Amino acid sequence: MKVVELPDDTVPAWWGPEVAAIASRDISEKVNYRLLSDTIGHQWWGVSTSAASKDDWWLVDGGARDSEMRYVQNIAGEQAFEEATRDMSVGALAYDTQPLSAIGKLDTFSPEFQALVTDKGGMIFHMLRWVIGDAAFDKSIKEFLITFNGKSASVSDLQAIAEKNYGEKLTAFFSQWVDGTGAPEFKMKYTVFRVKKGFRIVGQITQDLDLFKMPLELKVDTDGQSEMKRIEVVGTSSSFTVETFGKPRRLVLDPNNWVLKNSADLRVRVAIRRGQELTQAGNLAEALSEFNKALEVNKNSSLAHYRIAEVFYLQRNYQSAANEYREAISGDQDPRWTEVWSHVMLGKIFDTTGQRDRAVNEYRQAIQTNDNTQGALDEARKYLGAPYTRDRKQNGQ
Repeated sequence: MKVVELPDDTVPAWWGPEVAAIASRDISEKVNYRLLSDTIGHQWWGVSTSAASKDDWWLVDGGARDSEMRYVQNIAGEQAFEEATRDMSVGALAYDTQPLSAIGKLDTFSPEFQALVTDKGGMIFHMLRWVIGDAAFDKSIKEFLITFNGKSASVSDLQAIAEKNYGEKLTAFFSQWVDGTGAPEFKMKYTVFRVKKGFRIVGQITQDLDLFKMPLELKVDTDGQSEMKRIEVVGTSSSFTVETFGKPRRLVLDPNNWVLKNSADLRVRVAIRRGQELTQAGNLAEALSEFNKALEVNKNSSLAHYRIAEVFYLQRNYQSAANEYREAISGDQDPRWTEVWSHVMLGKIFDTTGQRDRAVNEYRQAIQTNDNTQGALDEARKYLGAPYTRDRKQNGQ
């Protein structure tokens, strides 16, 4: 196995037999281990076993993404795993208007195709693991890769092996996620009753997909320890009854993000992702439209304000950019790095517009956050020493 460093002006990653290549920017003191593990995962998903057709492509990129998620879970822990899974959900929902079973109609290099095969494909593997359990899932994946080593495979091949090891048909699962589009948005109401040996919760879960059929994890926070329950959700309305020893204080559906679902938080993230891709493509007006969709859901989204500020900065609309960076600082500060980088960017704007004292103040405020995400503190210290200057031909930072 050879790990190869690519120039930053080429592709972010590439793989081939016994080769995993990632860009220089991702090989540093802190290697992008997620990207590297995904690229290495293609030794099995792509090199050893290939897709039978373009409609089956998600087996390759989705399988590698799921391998990446498993690596994150084992190396970085459950919190990192949940955040990585949430990122994958955003990608899965960003362009979910075409079923994976008919994805061959899309341009292979389009954002739509890449998001669907990688992120929605990865989510299908992730959800399959949840439905059939770790033991049956691991056995199925091992059998699948051994059976089709040096061969091409189809979705029906994966389904057949998973059904054999699970002991039940998975028609509803594959029909929902491979042949369908969209994701449910769950709502829950419940009542708590005192019973002889504790408490009984009687509730109802509703969502908008009539054909939906999946188990859901229910976390019940009680006076004692939290309790995890597994409940079945079928159709648009499902009743459930669970019992706990401690008095229930709070109920959370799917706390570990096992199921692809819609929520206000994900709608914000999806709009921001689409806006970022449009920005990279140079479609700034459309990008602003997507970022504003995020603000319609959460007007305090620091990330949405930060991305809008980036667009204005690219356009050299410094006053509007400064306004949005201020909004990012006073917003929900999710993610946290928006604060430090907003101060850094405000410093650059003040330097660019000839207001050195105000620039220095922003760089100092950036340093006070003690957040060096992507070298933010290094950037702030650099321009404390010498004013930032922006070339008139420069389009970015």
